[in-house]
Amino acid sequence: MSWYAGYTKCNHERIVKKILQEKGINTFLPEIIVPGRRKNRRILVKRPLFRNYLFVQLDKLQENWMKVFRTPGLARICGNGRPMPIPDEDIDSIRIFLKSDRNIFPLPYLQVGSRVQVTSGPLTGAIGILVREDQRKRRLSVSLELMGQSVVVSLFDDEVKPF
Repeated sequence: MSWYAGYTKCNHERIVKKILQEKGINTFLPEIIVPGRRKNRRILVKRPLFRNYLFVQLDKLQENWMKVFRTPGLARICGNGRPMPIPDEDIDSIRIFLKSDRNIFPLPYLQVGSRVQVTSGPLTGAIGILVREDQRKRRLSVSLELMGQSVVVSLFDDEVKPF
């Protein structure tokens, strides 16, 4: 049996998980606790680690695949043209991360040379090119093009997203 990533409609992760479990399909929905707001107070809220995604364990039986594909709220199984299995080591690593007492938060997958947009701080809204990544300091250098010139700014990795 292999794990596959299922892409759900917006905020349907828990609903899809419940429906699939009722059908007898093994699922995994990694969740984290994050600060949130309710009216005028701050509370802790459980949210999916990967928005709009959950993991589904499937075997080769076509009957089980059809149960999954016909699930309301599930848009598709991820892959390049056809469903691609996720290595068991990746699922095990996510489970280990969740069991630890460390703060876990998702980050977008960024590559050097890709265009990014600043999402927080005084440079919010600026668009640039990711120039380099410093693993030790957890900082990104983003080149912002101004009047045909480049200005390099160091930002934290949670302050940018792919553009």
